[in-house]
Amino acid sequence: MCMARASAGRGFVYPRYSAAVRKFMNAVGRAYLYVIEGVNSVSILNQEALIDGLEKFYDKNHKLIIAFRHVAKEDAQVMMYALNRKIHRQIRKRNRHRDKTDKIIAHAQFIYGIDALNWAGKAAAWLFPRIGCVPVQNGSSNRNGLNILRNGMREGKFPIALAPEGQVTYHMYTCYPIASGVASLASWADDDKDVIILPVAIGYKHTDHPEQFIRSVVERWEHLSGIKLDTDRSTPILALLHKVFDITVSLLNEMYELHGETTLTPREQINAICEKALDLAEQLANVRAEGTILDRLFKVRYTGMDAIHPNWFNPFQIAPVKRSLADFDALKAHVYLRHSQVVDVLEYIHPEYITSPCSAGRACEFALNLLDVLNRIQGGNINSRFTPRNKKAIVSIGNAIHFSQSETRSSTKRNRLKAITNEVQSELQAVSTRLETIWETFVFTE
Repeated sequence: MCMARASAGRGFVYPRYSAAVRKFMNAVGRAYLYVIEGVNSVSILNQEALIDGLEKFYDKNHKLIIAFRHVAKEDAQVMMYALNRKIHRQIRKRNRHRDKTDKIIAHAQFIYGIDALNWAGKAAAWLFPRIGCVPVQNGSSNRNGLNILRNGMREGKFPIALAPEGQVTYHMYTCYPIASGVASLASWADDDKDVIILPVAIGYKHTDHPEQFIRSVVERWEHLSGIKLDTDRSTPILALLHKVFDITVSLLNEMYELHGETTLTPREQINAICEKALDLAEQLANVRAEGTILDRLFKVRYTGMDAIHPNWFNPFQIAPVKRSLADFDALKAHVYLRHSQVVDVLEYIHPEYITSPCSAGRACEFALNLLDVLNRIQGGNINSRFTPRNKKAIVSIGNAIHFSQSETRSSTKRNRLKAITNEVQSELQAVSTRLETIWETFVFTE
């Protein structure tokens, strides 16, 4: 086994936007999506709403926030491509009638998790700051990032794009609770500027033959687990997925020495496993259990990140014994982060998600998530998650939410933020539901 060692952290990576790098990204974006992310095509539903929002932003009367669902690790790249390339022709047509100083630039300042560069690869670490992306840390004060975003909402050159669910949720058609960050952004705009929030759903179609695809994923699950299922090709897809779910839960109960009561529902069993995994992780990380599962998950994740990549670390300027102590902390962090990686995907697995009649997209997602649980048990993370190639991506733009500062002055700040958050949550779920209705043509039944 390769022993983990500490390495220097990046610290806060300040954005340093370069128009040349943005043009380079546009030039290679299509090839990158296909070669690296396995995305064969990207389409946009209701793209006029996106173009109208951009035009109003560059009219300098509105601020624009693009709030997109985060359902897969490819989402940011798909959104960047859709924004920068897919609507390029339409933007050029509108720019013909605009002054040179007010021309629309189809770009946005994306917000990303400060830990993303640790797993997203060297290309992302080079690209993100150069196209103006801003790192933030969930559950932390984030003074540097928040100051940049506050200034961006008042004087920024580009709209701001973020995933308000906080992290990947692995479900195209169910929106999970969102953080208040999108509402805070809206409240930071100048009093004389109205704010447009565009809710966006993102979907992926992995295959035109869903039953064959799901059975191939289950075969991969059998290979990784070493467990041969007592099924055949006549077993209905939903029954097959429920069987794989039951065995996966049994493996996790064995891993965490839980002997679940027969009276527990499947969801209660998942919650018990997540609780045990987080409890073990928090004990090793020496952090207190506070807040929701997601709050606790972020706390463990960032504690581990600081241990593996401490910002103070310089192997050439510290004593050998200090280097050894840092390596020991990094090794310990790898252990408790393995527990958090299990919870990262497991907390989103709901057997009700594939209740009959079940769309093909839901069933494919469920199969991939069960396979990913094995990946996490074996020490993997989101970067080693099995990602099928030749998938189609779709970006669906929802109904624009208009927020006026003057209309809410009589309300308290807390009530105002809560109202915005609830409306964005509702619209994100609405656009996700519409996407399923429009895009899914095949369903599985029991």
